Amino acid sequence: MDRMLRPDGTVIIRDSPEVIDKVSRIALAIRWTTAIHEKKPESNGREKILVAT
Repeated sequence: MDRMLRPDGTVIIRDSPEVIDKVSRIALAIRWTTAIHEKKPESNGREKILVAT
C-alpha cells in the first residue's frame, strides 16, 4: 500500500492467510477496525480478504 488513508477510509487487502494475519496485527496496533473474510469456496487458491477502516 503506497498511500495514506483519509480519515474513515477503508483498505481491502487480498493475500495469503499468513500475510493477512501479519497485516491484521499491525492494523489493530494502529487502532484500525478490521474484519477478515474467507473468499468464495468456488474460487481457486487459499487467499483471505482483510477489510480495515
